[in-house]
Amino acid sequence: MSCWRRTSVYRIPVSKLGFEYRWQWNEFCKEHEKAFSWKSGYFEVSLSETLPGGASWRNGDYNHPMWPLARRNPDFPGVVPGPFLDYKIRETEPLSPEDNTYGENNVVRPLDEDEEGRCLWIFRRLFPDLTPDKMKDVRFCEYEWYDGTDAPYMYSEWNGEDV
Repeated sequence: MSCWRRTSVYRIPVSKLGFEYRWQWNEFCKEHEKAFSWKSGYFEVSLSETLPGGASWRNGDYNHPMWPLARRNPDFPGVVPGPFLDYKIRETEPLSPEDNTYGENNVVRPLDEDEEGRCLWIFRRLFPDLTPDKMKDVRFCEYEWYDGTDAPYMYSEWNGEDV
């Protein structure tokens, strides 16, 4: 049964992890599938699929194996493209009606210095050579979403209407 959830993750665009094309990321996911789970304390491929104009990271050109992961939509140059790698911190589900703000309290922000240090060792589980400067590309994202739909886009300035 579908329900409202509040999800908190550390999120990084996979293009910032050295993947140039979609096929490289797909292969990596297959090779490391045991590190991925929907549970807290695990990595997952981001559920944020909505793009400006109603497109999705999962369909059309974005899903072609030779799609350059860092390519930006010229109509929305401030939108950092996915896919994203998430490390799930926690999830509340089902979200009670009195706790649900229907996305009004969604948060996306850069990490503070303490979080950067904590995240570095977390992300080094999959990327042992990851350097501390890459933590500048990680965001803390907390969002509410209905699990019968795509989760909201949460990384850069795009607010669903304009940049």
